[in-house]
Amino acid sequence: MTQSSCLCGANRISYGETPILSFRCHCLDERKLTGAAFALNILWSTDELKVLSGELKTWSKVANSGNTITNHVCGECGSLQYRSSDGYPSTIVIKAGCINGKDAAKEYVPQIEIFTRSRVPWVPAIEGAKQEVADFTN
Repeated sequence: MTQSSCLCGANRISYGETPILSFRCHCLDERKLTGAAFALNILWSTDELKVLSGELKTWSKVANSGNTITNHVCGECGSLQYRSSDGYPSTIVIKAGCINGKDAAKEYVPQIEIFTRSRVPWVPAIEGAKQEVADFTN
């Protein structure tokens, strides 16, 4: 099982070994969530999702697509552990920086970039990655 934890270590989650997809998101919401120009995200099935320790708090937002995105965060330090969306049932988006025991930035090279319409001009496209101006479905 792959595991993630928050910054303070109070919350740990586990999920399957094989991700569905890795992607770089350039949307404006991700910028606000991460404080960075983009986010490296890994899409996983919820089939094996378990909270190993701590208690995650949630808050939700309706995206421009009309989907409700729920953020699952540590109640202590506020680290975003993962996101879920009613538009993509049975999946979660893990924040690569929270994955334990491996260098996620090296291991999960994005296969697709989404919301490239919001990409900052000094971040080049990833060679070989599919480029989408909006989300996966547009």
